[in-house]
Amino acid sequence: MLSISNKLKNLKLPTITNLYNISPPILVNNKYNINNNNSNNNNNNNNKDNKYIRLSFTNLFSQKLCIDYKRVNYCKKKGGNNNDDKSDKIEKNEKNEKNEKNEKNEETEKIEIVEKEDLISLSKELLKFDKASNKRKDWPLNSEVLIYPSNSVNFVGATGPISIGSQFINRLIPNASGKTFIGLFLLKDEHRNTHPSVKSLEAVHQVGVLAHVTQSQTGLFHFESTKRVRIKEIQNGQFPFIATIEPLLTNEDESKDPKIPALMEKINQLSLSFQKLYPDTYTNLIDFKSRIQTIDNPELFLSAIINFHGLNYPSKCQEILETTSIIKRLEMLHEMILNEQPLLALQQKIAKELDDKSKAYKNKLLLTEQLKLLKEQLGNEIDEKEKIIEKYQNKLATLTLIPESSKKVIQDEINKLSAIESSSLEFAALKNYVEWLTNLPWGIYSPDYFDLKHSKMVLDSDHYGLEDIKQRILEFISVGHLKGTVQGKIICFIGPPGTGKTSIGKSIAKALKREFYRFSVGGLLDESEIKGHRRTYIGSMPGKIIQALKLTQTSNPVILIDEIDKIGKKNLGDPSSALLETLDPGQNSTFTDHYLDTPYDLSKILFICTANSTQDIPAPLFDRMEIIRLPGYIEEEQIHIVKEFLIPKTYIECGIKLDQLSISDDAIKQIVKFYSREVGIRQLEKLIEKIMRKTALKLVNGTAERVDITLDNLEQYLGIPPYTSDRYYDTTPIGVVNGLAFNKKGGATLYIESTAEEIQKPLSSLSPSPSPSPSSPLPLSSSSSSSTSQNSIEPVIKITGNLGDVMSESTNIAYTFAKNFLYELDPENKFFSSHNIHLHSPQGNIPKDGPSAGVTMATSLLSLALNEPVKNNLGMTGEITITGKVVTIGGVKEKTIAAKRSGLTSLVFPINNKINFEELPDYVKNGIDVQYANEYKDVFEVAFPSKKHLLNNLKTF
Repeated sequence: MLSISNKLKNLKLPTITNLYNISPPILVNNKYNINNNNSNNNNNNNNKDNKYIRLSFTNLFSQKLCIDYKRVNYCKKKGGNNNDDKSDKIEKNEKNEKNEKNEKNEETEKIEIVEKEDLISLSKELLKFDKASNKRKDWPLNSEVLIYPSNSVNFVGATGPISIGSQFINRLIPNASGKTFIGLFLLKDEHRNTHPSVKSLEAVHQVGVLAHVTQSQTGLFHFESTKRVRIKEIQNGQFPFIATIEPLLTNEDESKDPKIPALMEKINQLSLSFQKLYPDTYTNLIDFKSRIQTIDNPELFLSAIINFHGLNYPSKCQEILETTSIIKRLEMLHEMILNEQPLLALQQKIAKELDDKSKAYKNKLLLTEQLKLLKEQLGNEIDEKEKIIEKYQNKLATLTLIPESSKKVIQDEINKLSAIESSSLEFAALKNYVEWLTNLPWGIYSPDYFDLKHSKMVLDSDHYGLEDIKQRILEFISVGHLKGTVQGKIICFIGPPGTGKTSIGKSIAKALKREFYRFSVGGLLDESEIKGHRRTYIGSMPGKIIQALKLTQTSNPVILIDEIDKIGKKNLGDPSSALLETLDPGQNSTFTDHYLDTPYDLSKILFICTANSTQDIPAPLFDRMEIIRLPGYIEEEQIHIVKEFLIPKTYIECGIKLDQLSISDDAIKQIVKFYSREVGIRQLEKLIEKIMRKTALKLVNGTAERVDITLDNLEQYLGIPPYTSDRYYDTTPIGVVNGLAFNKKGGATLYIESTAEEIQKPLSSLSPSPSPSPSSPLPLSSSSSSSTSQNSIEPVIKITGNLGDVMSESTNIAYTFAKNFLYELDPENKFFSSHNIHLHSPQGNIPKDGPSAGVTMATSLLSLALNEPVKNNLGMTGEITITGKVVTIGGVKEKTIAAKRSGLTSLVFPINNKINFEELPDYVKNGIDVQYANEYKDVFEVAFPSKKHLLNNLKTF
């Protein structure tokens, strides 16, 4: 007997390729029907003698398939086992195939199958034959597909457009039947919305759908999902991705479970109830009902329900897609729909509110238009828009001093208003623009006030001291008096915080009887804050200067621009450049704000700027300002301000009467000296307020009827003093010199300390090494360097104290100069060649830099070398050159105030700073003996009076 597989090879069955991914066949009956598709059904049914075979198969995707064979000529004679007879019968029937094609109504040949096992073997051989043919209509070749990362979950039966790039299109390969497939897989949460920048398939979930891709005549691509699949093996890990896929099997045991249709009906009814509750959301109910009734496949049912509800929860939908149990998937879908109800209710509520508001707005517009028509017909009412236009026309008529060009601009804008519908957005923007133009004080100026006595009285009553500023304001008023008009100026107050820079600006406006406006530019990054925004932007408005003019209603106010040294800067714009155009007297007479877009004269405005330092002010802006420095207050001034200004002011603010509190003079002096170290008064004001608050608490509690603050009980109100004396030493030791410095916060004393360590010569040296030349520089080590090894005879100097680069260079210069100076002063003194030196500046947490400590460092080193302390109560400042010249420094007033605070009575300044000291007020100079130095020998004579005779040895210096 020939094997079944050999017989099948000889058969030409045109429908054999209908089989794909077939599981072992399911036997229905002992007798089977062979049904010819071209045969007449009536013949088949009427002829009871005919035996037909129809094989039923179930594929891997749970789809039942019926395979009809035109003629399967396999038979066995009753009672016989002759294999040759079977073979002859097959060959004979093959010859008759062509004739049977033309005979559509011919009766199918009768055959009879006796043994059930033969049919099962035939089915298995058909399966093998089909797999060997490697031809599938609904499956890709070799199960390898392109993987397309998707931002949404697709279920079986889902269709839609798909965007495919050129690289992807070039890799699309159709299967044997001409169909093209891709795999749609959801991107993971962290990679969502990143396609096509996905770099690996680890970014997608492992379960997705196989989709059939088609291209329309317009070139667009569409997909139709056919099966659930899982990535089995990655073939190409770079885009475009290729992977081997396998079907995701469904639990076959559940296929006949009665729960499935029950759950489907439950979900169906729930979906229909949603449509009744939310008819505005579900408008396609009729189409949905007609489609859902025809779906009995749970897989397609899932897809239809999710699409109907528009459920966009990728993680939950992906979990449903990956679940094997169809019952579990339906239960998850049911739960998801139930959870959707609160969200739908909220959406409906919001939509209803918006709809109600929209209807109310439309009704209002309708009623407004009807009212407008009625008023026009009655003739006794004026339209609202006409009222607005009339108001602006009247305002324009009152602006008699406005330039013609600006007047024409306003008139043109009013004409535009009359041509625009009042309900439009453009009308509101244009109305706001005309409002700004007509409310500015065009040509309106505050009358000039030239009373010097009144101005001096105002300035003295508000501020103590500050004579330079008061004198400058009086000069400004005097010039205006002679000219008959006051021209705008730019004054910049430079000084530490709390010295009254802002408050003096208010006093100046009060003295001149002008309006005052203040704004800060600290941290300002947008130049539009100065020059305004373009009108093309929503919410645009003029800049600060124009806002100040509208608020003050005068074209010559006093405008104080605070913290000008802290103005910001960015790549998109420079606010300091915009401020330059605003302040420059040569440009601001035709200042054009971006919003107004018409020139406005700012030349009569008195601009006052404040800053803590000149270093951060842009150079072009600094060049146009008149700088007035406020160095701060000395101790006597602070005591007077506390007694005459701060205490009376705080009495009123805290509601305390004069007979309820008194602060003794000794207590005030203690507060100034040991509770506050700033040169301003802001900290002092806080301390006085603290005393007042504690006093108020005692008065209200009834624990005291009157409080007297003295030196004995001051600590009960302010605590232990945080500061002690600036003086570290009552008597200056060897190697210590009191220098002077200043920064943004004012002046301060700066000690320079030096100590020496004798160099130990190595024991192996048999003869003394020659001393280095005094002109040869010695090694200089920083604070991070270790001291020189004891085996080395080369001296070094180590510096500490958080000194900057400039100050470190000054140390090197002072060291070189001191060696050379000592060599001529006392040739027998070999101190610098035999000692390592450590130079230090206390308060290492404070950065220090600058060249003005040069003479102080040189004096400290010479004090060590000569073993002689400097004169007591002496302070000095000045830059030194390598040849001994004493160079000019800055901050004379600040340093003098710091010296007085520390109790220094004798100072050394460079000769070129003599004029700076002599210009200081007498109350600052009193008690200070100043010596001026042109060369270092002048400093040496003051610092070491007992060593003056050594100066006779000098030849070079």
